[in-house]
Amino acid sequence: MTPVDVLLSILRELFPQWDIWHERGVWRAAGFVLVSASSVDGLVEHLAGADPDAFGEVARRLAKGARGAA
Repeated sequence: MTPVDVLLSILRELFPQWDIWHERGVWRAAGFVLVSASSVDGLVEHLAGADPDAFGEVARRLAKGARGAA
């Protein structure tokens, strides 16, 4: 498993309603729109803009997990 595979697994877990893939250096996600970025950071920014409800849920889940780990 490569680092890209790990990132894909995480993103797919966090955004299950999106098809997410990486090919030839481009990150893409397809949901009700197609978003593309040259970096994983850029893809997450596009997902936040395209699906703010899903991004908010991800932020809440991650914050809850961080509080539980402290």
